[in-house]
Amino acid sequence: MYSTTPVLILLLSRFIHSAYGFSFNSVTTSGITIQSSPACDDDDVEFGRRAFVQSTLASAFLVATTTSPAHASYIDPTTNPPEITKRVFIDVLINGKGEYRIEIGLFGELMPRTVDNFAKLFESNAYAGTDFYRVLSDFSIQGGAIGDPSGKTGQSSLDGGKPFEPDNFNLKHTKEGLVSAVRGLDGRIDSRFFINCKDDAGWADDRYAAFGIVLGNGMDVVKRIEKVPVKPPKNSPLNEVRILKSGAL
Repeated sequence: MYSTTPVLILLLSRFIHSAYGFSFNSVTTSGITIQSSPACDDDDVEFGRRAFVQSTLASAFLVATTTSPAHASYIDPTTNPPEITKRVFIDVLINGKGEYRIEIGLFGELMPRTVDNFAKLFESNAYAGTDFYRVLSDFSIQGGAIGDPSGKTGQSSLDGGKPFEPDNFNLKHTKEGLVSAVRGLDGRIDSRFFINCKDDAGWADDRYAAFGIVLGNGMDVVKRIEKVPVKPPKNSPLNEVRILKSGAL
């Protein structure tokens, strides 16, 4: 088991940043360093300061009163890559030009329910017409917000589109190209995902569930997307980075 203290400190730092304009690059406690992370979940500036403060306090209470999971089952994909059980693809239009393919291997044995959700979305072409709505160079590119171009919500393929809890957080984010589920404020996931753009993304460990990895030359496409111009504060691309179609391989 691990202490909730580092998480509470991180939440507190976010509260202070939102309410008073101060920020922290990192917080170290009990030998654990938590770095400020790209906003992959919904506690983002677009909700406004008041909504952010309310949700942060609610999240802090939830973390403080919930037992944290054990971490005896950590998996490092650089030394122990999970088995790929399915392969899917997305074809992407970048800045209105070209058609670039990203192929993704899914870890169905490690993340059965999570992969079942995302595999159904990819295979049914559910991502067609959605955009990569946030690009954070050297961190992640984020997409898959079915039904909400802003990226605040998405729709799962399970239970009529309802969000659900991921299987686990066992896979460490130590390899570029890992594909992970974006979480809502309640910790549940839907259709949204992000692709890790660097080998060391410790900010995502214990917070986001990795369920797949970019294959072959797909990272060349990810790097292209990383370079598109964006507009603050949401880091949304100035020109659309659109998924034209998705499917199974």
